[in-house]
Order: sequence, then C-alpha cells, then structure tokens
Amino acid sequence: MSPITLSPAAPRIAMTNLEISRINASLGIVAVGETLEVTILEKNAGNKYLLAIKNMNVPAVSEMPLNIGEKIQVKVSSLQPQIILNFVGDQKISTEPKINEKLLYGRTNPDSLLQTLSKFGELVKDIQDGYLPPKFSKSEIDKLIKLFDSIIFSNNTKANKLFVKDFIANTGLLLENKLSRLVDGGAKDANTKPFEDNIKTLMLKLSAAIQEQLKDSAKLDPQIIAKLMNIEGFTSEALKTIEARQAVNIVFQESDNGLVLQVPLSAADGMRQADIFIRPDDKNNQAGKSYSSCSVMIFLDLDILGKISVSASVRKGSFRSLIKCERQDAKDIIASELGKLESVLSDIGYLVDSIDCVQEEGLAQQREEYIEEQSFSAVDLVNYFA
Repeated sequence: MSPITLSPAAPRIAMTNLEISRINASLGIVAVGETLEVTILEKNAGNKYLLAIKNMNVPAVSEMPLNIGEKIQVKVSSLQPQIILNFVGDQKISTEPKINEKLLYGRTNPDSLLQTLSKFGELVKDIQDGYLPPKFSKSEIDKLIKLFDSIIFSNNTKANKLFVKDFIANTGLLLENKLSRLVDGGAKDANTKPFEDNIKTLMLKLSAAIQEQLKDSAKLDPQIIAKLMNIEGFTSEALKTIEARQAVNIVFQESDNGLVLQVPLSAADGMRQADIFIRPDDKNNQAGKSYSSCSVMIFLDLDILGKISVSASVRKGSFRSLIKCERQDAKDIIASELGKLESVLSDIGYLVDSIDCVQEEGLAQQREEYIEEQSFSAVDLVNYFA
C-alpha cells in the first residue's frame, strides 16, 4: 500500500520515555491502551521512517535510530493532540540514553577534538617534568605521543595511503559489532580479543593509573596532586570526545551503514578540521565491509583557500567529483591542480568521469544543513536527553 499523505493540520504522534515521535496517519487504526507491533520499512532523510502498523504504511519521525526490518512493540498512550507510543518493556533502554548523552556532548562541543590536541602539549610537558604515574610507563607515553601525531593530516602523514583506516584504528573509534557496548563501557566479553593500543585504550590506562596513585594522596606533595588532577581532567575530556564520535557512528552505522570522521588538519595558522561523511551504495547491507562503491561528502575550512566542500562518488571503479569554494582565487588555484588529481586517480586504477570546481557562496550554511539532515543530528533525538 502507498504511504499515507498527511495534511498540515493532521495530529502528530509523539512519544515519551524512550519513545518514537510519529506523525499520525489515521486515528481510526489505533486505540488508547492498545499494544502494537511496528515494523520499520524504510529509512529516509534525517530521522524520518516509513512504518507498517496494522498492515498500513505510515510515515513517521523517530527520536531513536531504528533499523530497517526491525520489529518494535509499542503501546498507544494517547491519541489527542498527538498519538503517543511508548516502547513496551526495556527495548532500547539499556544503551540509547547513554548514546544520546554522548551525542549531545558531541553536538555541544563540535571542536572538542581540536581542543584535545591543543591541550595535549601541556600534558606531555607535565609528564616530562616528572609527573608520570608509576603504573603508566614512559614507553606508553611515547606511544601515545606517536598516536596523536598519526591522527593529524600533515606533511608527516599525507603520504600514508591508509591514513583514514589508521585514523579510525589509532583514535580508538572501534567500528565493529560491539561498538555500542564499548561506548556504554559495558561488560567485557570473555571471547573478545584485546584491542591494540590506541588513543582511547591508552587514555583509559592513564586515567586508571592516576586514580590509583591519588588513592594515597595524603602521601603526595600538593603540587604533584594538582598536576595529576590536571592530567586526569585531560584524559576525561579526551575520552568524552572519542566516545561522542563513537556514538555518532553507532547511529550513522544503523541508519546508513556509513562512517563519520572529524580529521584534524595541520595548517599554517594552527589546527583545522575536515568533516568527512562516507556512505556505501548498499546502505542496507549491514554485513558489507566494502566501500568500493560509495558517496563521500567533505567540508573543510582552510587557511589559504577558505571554506570548501567536496562531493565525490565511486561507482565500480569510476570516479566523479564536484568541488565548491567561495572565492574566485581559491577556484583558480584548485582548478589549476585538477589535472594532477585526475592523473593520480588514473594511476591507482580509477576511471575518472569528471572532476570540476565551481565558485559558490554559503558553504557554511550548506554544511549546517547537511549535518542537520543526518540521523545523528535529529533534534528530538539529541534534545530529549539534554
């Protein structure tokens, strides 16, 4: 059956207590107190879905990320002025609130990764001055410094053809099936192999070492306590930053099977950031591991070229891209290098359909609108647990 079209005056469905906000299609299909099984048929832009309720297709807006094909038990609590549906039992209760808390932190601290990097130098200085917890070795500090350097796109890392893959691994985003439990700090699975050292695991080790040392704070010099507390504050913020990015990717994986990365860029005037969104063509194939056919969207603000957006698509070995910049001089610079880019892509096996650069204003607004359309930026989803 075709989806039901709603008039502007139609009542809305809203849900409380881990609920799903849904637009009402027909008051005649449900009754207060009734328990229903809802099937998720489609995932559309933003937090919009198509549901099957009583053999009817109903357009909906969900405060929670839902999976296509998922079946959810809900109870009708109210019909006016909105249809209120609540999850039955403890569905999604165990992980969603904590994920939403981390989404909110990321939303309200969009530059937290850059801030973490800027403070890392102070941490290193304190440690080099002798404020190293006994249970955290110098070799681990050296490894941490190397890992932080490796996640910045700079002259030292730009030649790394596996930079994106290494960025994910070295940061500790841990994009695998048990990601939601890891973000939640859940129980360790006895059959899970230990993770390689990355920034997150080393931050956890450092935090534990400091807390252990501070148990004997009565024996410590006040200056040492102050320094240890400063390091502990840094590790706490760094972990919040990483876990916020993990939460974003949990939601984006569930809705689009995609990746969202915030990559620090080394620039002449300091650190900048690139926002990268990667979607595979077959977003419904949750078991798929390949991004050989995918769409990529990149937003960045460079010191010389200014604001830039890059949309690209890879389809069975062919490549197509459109680059937008706000200034004519930036367009001229980029256009002069497109031949080199095409040559590099051809050398690594891509058939280049087109690469173009255009001048267009309002890229900051386009970036905001693009992010707002994504599942992890659904306003109701984030604000519900604020």
